[in-house]
Amino acid sequence: MQLEDHGHNAHISEYSANSSQIASCNYIARSFGVRNGMFIGQARELCPALATVPYCFDAYKRISKSFYQIVTQLADETQAVSVDEALLDVSNVVEHKYQGNAEALARDIRQKVLDETRCIVSIGIGPNILLARLATTKAKPDGIFTLDTCTYTGMNLGVRELPSVGRVVEETLACRGIKTVADIRAISLYSLKAICGEKTAITLHNFSQGIDDRALESDKLRQAFGADIGWGVRFSTQREADNFVARMAAEVCQAMVAAGRVGSLVTLKIKKRQENQGKPAKFLGHGICDNFSKSMPLSQMTNDVDRVSATCISLLHRLAVDPLDIRAVGIQIQKLNSFDNAVSIGEMLAKSKAQTANDSDYNVSKPPSAIFELPSASQLDMDVVNELPESIQQELRAAMHQADNK
Repeated sequence: MQLEDHGHNAHISEYSANSSQIASCNYIARSFGVRNGMFIGQARELCPALATVPYCFDAYKRISKSFYQIVTQLADETQAVSVDEALLDVSNVVEHKYQGNAEALARDIRQKVLDETRCIVSIGIGPNILLARLATTKAKPDGIFTLDTCTYTGMNLGVRELPSVGRVVEETLACRGIKTVADIRAISLYSLKAICGEKTAITLHNFSQGIDDRALESDKLRQAFGADIGWGVRFSTQREADNFVARMAAEVCQAMVAAGRVGSLVTLKIKKRQENQGKPAKFLGHGICDNFSKSMPLSQMTNDVDRVSATCISLLHRLAVDPLDIRAVGIQIQKLNSFDNAVSIGEMLAKSKAQTANDSDYNVSKPPSAIFELPSASQLDMDVVNELPESIQQELRAAMHQADNK
């Protein structure tokens, strides 16, 4: 999905110096060779008429919401891929409302989104996720494309065009003379396993024949919350670095509270400037760095900003990187549970000391943090615990063991 525009546009930050990088560009600019991630100076050499525009995050959010409201009302099932991309299962609606004509539904979706948002939508149609996504690349920048298995096997596609193939796999296959999807089809699964391992080989073997049995994950919960900043990171003192990390942790916790999620594993990532490296090519960029990370489990599932901030600062001190050399910082919180699920488990245990949130007291402007503490093992009703799913039983026993060893 993209806003309708007719100029040679590129979206960048508020800076438009030659060392700024392009976040995204329209198809007209791309026809000149302009690409995402390219420096503005290089892009202007390729396209002298290039115009730079600032981000419009409020508009992105508003339009994305309208987009998803439209597609979820029309589809049987929806899997969100990004702010402007979704996978739709429309099998039933096509059969019963469009007499089997999937392209008619695609035209309706495109028109509804255009009327509501003034954005154009490209739609790929296929019998599975693989073929639908490949069809979408053919439909861009403003159209509909249907791809069936027979048509797919007759196409001349490079191996990198398959969604599971990155640079490393591409190079590994190329060393064996395998450069196209047809080359993958021509080799036995046994030989393919010897080249790239069993799991990757099976995926590539199936994909080369247009087979993809993945189901949509419309109810898949987010697995992590985090934030990464790799531009403009410069500190003079440890106090500045600590304050910066604390503010980042607050942003992550705010997002978790808004989503009603709590977590129990914190990871801090740092980019350290490599010795003897000059100024980075991008002004205030991180340049060439060494990467460091350290994780710490929390004693309780939480989204409390004070607890998470203190943990992140502790990890920063343990990494012992000179603040003068820090060029990027990232925070990630994993091993998540939902606020509601954590409360229900506490209620099942009945003896928990945790204070559950009252919906009527919920403050949208400043939602409450949540910390859930387990009672001692002697207070637990083991008959109840044994009725829980095995994965939750394991987490409870691990947490109790950790608490007993304090």
